[in-house]
Amino acid sequence: MLSTSGVAANQAEPSYTRQPVAKVVLILDDIGYRYTDRQALALPSQVTFSVLPGAPLAQELAHKAQQQGRDIMVHMPMESQADKQLGPVALTSSMYPEVISRTTLAALDSLPMAIGVNNHMGSRLTEQSLPMQALMQAIKDRGLFFIDSRTTASTVAETVARNMGVPTDRRQVFIDHQHSPAFMQAQFARLIKLARQQGSAIGIAHPHPQTLAFLQKIIPTLAGSQVKLVPVSELMAAPQNSPPVEQIASNVTAALP
Repeated sequence: MLSTSGVAANQAEPSYTRQPVAKVVLILDDIGYRYTDRQALALPSQVTFSVLPGAPLAQELAHKAQQQGRDIMVHMPMESQADKQLGPVALTSSMYPEVISRTTLAALDSLPMAIGVNNHMGSRLTEQSLPMQALMQAIKDRGLFFIDSRTTASTVAETVARNMGVPTDRRQVFIDHQHSPAFMQAQFARLIKLARQQGSAIGIAHPHPQTLAFLQKIIPTLAGSQVKLVPVSELMAAPQNSPPVEQIASNVTAALP
């Protein structure tokens, strides 16, 4: 009688390989100025809030967001090429490094629940290495991370942060610099595509009523799509060891446009 045990042992088990889940981060900038910003609290808690320091509703919304278990960042105003109004707490190219450091630390002190920083505007300041070094040192001293909003293609902010050992990443897609549903849909689809290609992607949006309505509808469609909405903290690595000062200076100089 033939034994079937050897045949069974040699039969390959069916393999069920799960497709990796891509991660998407949504950072909602400009939180704190308008009463309608309160509507953003209805979004899933995985949506990160970036709060403008010194804004009228900054404290209220940051504390309510904290109670929801939401990641909170400081949306640090920085000088732009267009010389737009910056608000009560801001960084400019006319400041000495120690003033940039002191102003940054004051902004962080005003929002102690914040775990990271990104730039509000900053198309002029983020192109300059010395102000960015002062900013990143203050961020590093507090053990926080930095997300480069990339408001200019010539930004050196991410490079300086990385060279100084500050955990850092960059914005890939602005969702709503046009407010039509068709445009936001296209930008969101671009964000999802990048996340699937790269494993993760960061999008930035703003608390415009049109944007909030769009996000309320689009976020639930991620369920079952192998794309997961995650808080920004899930992407950020532990702080790196700082390279020597001479290496920092050399790398920053090489990164200048």
